[in-house]
Amino acid sequence: MIPERLILFTLGGEELALSLQQIGEVMEPQRSYPFAGAPAHYLGLINFHGNLTALVDLALYLGLKSRPLPGKLLVLDPRLAHLALKVDAVSAIIASDLVTGEEPGDGPLTEAYLETPRGRVRLLQLEALISGLEEGLSQSPPRMQS
Repeated sequence: MIPERLILFTLGGEELALSLQQIGEVMEPQRSYPFAGAPAHYLGLINFHGNLTALVDLALYLGLKSRPLPGKLLVLDPRLAHLALKVDAVSAIIASDLVTGEEPGDGPLTEAYLETPRGRVRLLQLEALISGLEEGLSQSPPRMQS
């Protein structure tokens, strides 16, 4: 089922989407603090309205070409996770009635491919993304600080 409204964003030249209802805020990058022992795609922790929130380089996690900051941060609805995703840019917010075609996704992180006025867009499966990030973090071996 296609969400009522989608937020479209770019990563490594690819256009992706999430349900707008899953996003708490879009913000400019801010200072992050190291997250010892975390996998490389964790850029650190940020202060999001008084809550420590993990910042993830989504391109790096998905195996796409990562670009240095700036970019934008998609902060998830805190009821879902205290997580912010670094993306290259936010390109649009569109209503589901503008989607003209849908194909099933080809992996656990891709819910569907959608035909939109901006072209073909990969709709991410946020629950699978959060689960994968949590699993990767729990399997990350602790590192000693030098």
